[in-house]
Amino acid sequence: MSLRVGIVFNLPTRPVKGESIDYIAETEILDQVNAVQDALIELGFQYEMLPIRDDLEEFVRVLKLCKPDVVVNLCEGFMGESGLEMHVPAILEILRIPYTGSNSLSLGLCQDKGLAKDVLRAHDVATPNYQIMEKPKALKWGLKFPLMVKPLREDASIGISRHSFVRDHVELKRQVNYVNRVYKQPALVEEYICGREFNVSILGNEEPIVLPISEIVFGFEDEPKIVDYAAKWLKESDEYAKTKPVCPAELDAELKSLIEEVALKAYRALKCRDYARVDIRLKNETKIPYVLEVNPNPDISPEAGFTRSLRAAGITFSEFVRRIIDFALKRAGRDLS
Repeated sequence: MSLRVGIVFNLPTRPVKGESIDYIAETEILDQVNAVQDALIELGFQYEMLPIRDDLEEFVRVLKLCKPDVVVNLCEGFMGESGLEMHVPAILEILRIPYTGSNSLSLGLCQDKGLAKDVLRAHDVATPNYQIMEKPKALKWGLKFPLMVKPLREDASIGISRHSFVRDHVELKRQVNYVNRVYKQPALVEEYICGREFNVSILGNEEPIVLPISEIVFGFEDEPKIVDYAAKWLKESDEYAKTKPVCPAELDAELKSLIEEVALKAYRALKCRDYARVDIRLKNETKIPYVLEVNPNPDISPEAGFTRSLRAAGITFSEFVRRIIDFALKRAGRDLS
């Protein structure tokens, strides 16, 4: 069929808050765009680049002019603000343009880590005990040190460092103040789960499949064993060198089934669609999988965890792109056949 595909993405922009080094995470969007572009060429589809700059009216005008049959939505924010991520697919919904990935409601819900955890708990999905702090205050609900302190509405490990692991009230106050001041948002304070960490990538809708599970193997002797910003983005850092993914993870059949079950439950609870990644920690003492985060718009660049799981499953990136385009078209009453 003659198909015109739009690739919607946010151009890298200096963040309006946070640290200057956070810009590195912004630039990875271009790796995703290039990978999708190559896949569309291989699939033989016509495509149009639809970058989002700082002029929303211009973006809408270009969309109306281009009239794509479907959009691959790679947008992770707008004008350097990740919290505006949900509004781009909302515009596509208003314009009745089918697009890949989760809808605006799911993206917005997962953007607020506290709300997402509320939904997970309502669906009996284990997640670390937590508290939201707009300023340092007394701990509630029996939270126990050590704790992790993160920005409430960031992703890509932005705002997370080894200082985010706090052992007492002095360190807690310091880190909550840091998040409030530098990232201009509340801090998510949650209990640190000591144990193995897994990235669980999921593909599909009515009958989603769990791709081969990836484990993050840490080379640190002491806690915290975490994927912080340096471990994810700073390739020359000690943190990056000591944080290695292994896919597929070494898991016995029973444990693998349990992790898959929890990941799928979280995926459905937060209304994810087409594809997503669920980050899980397996608590050492109990072997209970705790969902740390659900990412309904994960990084799909060639070196990302999601793409690594695709390769382990024997699914080419072009086939993945074809599948998610087909998902989007079917929601609009069309298909690729």
